[in-house]
Amino acid sequence: MADMMSITVTTLDLNKAYEVIGPVCGSSLRQSDPDQGFLGAIREIRKSAALLQADAVIGLRQTAVPLSDGSGYFHVQLYGTAVREIEEETPDINSSPSAMAIHGALQNGRQEGDFLIDGSTLVRYIGQSEYVRIPDGIINIGAEAFHNARVVSVELPDSVTEIREGAFSGCEHLERIRLSTRLLVIRKNAFQSCISLSDIALPASLQEIDKAAFSACPELPAVSDFIRRKEAEAKDAEYLRSRRPVWRRQGRCQYCGGFFKGGLKGIKVCSMCGMEKDY
Repeated sequence: MADMMSITVTTLDLNKAYEVIGPVCGSSLRQSDPDQGFLGAIREIRKSAALLQADAVIGLRQTAVPLSDGSGYFHVQLYGTAVREIEEETPDINSSPSAMAIHGALQNGRQEGDFLIDGSTLVRYIGQSEYVRIPDGIINIGAEAFHNARVVSVELPDSVTEIREGAFSGCEHLERIRLSTRLLVIRKNAFQSCISLSDIALPASLQEIDKAAFSACPELPAVSDFIRRKEAEAKDAEYLRSRRPVWRRQGRCQYCGGFFKGGLKGIKVCSMCGMEKDY
């Protein structure tokens, strides 16, 4: 295990080349002293980084959540990205710190402007602009593609169908995002800790939002309504499935419980949903 105390922990980036190992976290539970809670969480995040043989933890951010029991205690959690320093074989004075930071994180693919792209997946945003328009043709926003990016506004093309795990996690300055009209799914922690995101318009195409997709975000009515509606639909679907054997025995439509009536060419059709009798 690497020496814990030699591991740099910072809210910023490093002014040297490194490869990304992965996300790390540390926590200090049931604390009454904020300083002691922070120090305890720092020890935990250094321990996690040491196990990964990391040299530093960058992009550090903190959350302190009060306990709901009214005791005055709270949980402190720290999140960051573990990295390992690498040697540059051919230093390039024109390379930006962001370009060096993702060195080794993408083995295949190409760079288009401020984006690293592998096939139809946006792997990483490496630009500095706060206002971003993602190129047309991108289908997937990759895991942690914008992790900790200092973006304020992002516009997705209508080709995007999936926002993957942690894609915009830690984007604390993100205020607005224009989603694709063909978006199907938003994965776990996709917008975790986007504390400036005040509202979001969900497209009619959307089929799934993971419950943790907007964790540690402000209350977003559109998201809450979507999740409640999907939960209700799931309960309704389960009820209908449970009723099928009964309705079949009664000679009724197994999908909605409606009665059949005669249709063209002697085919019986449900008077409620229009489905043909198929049993």
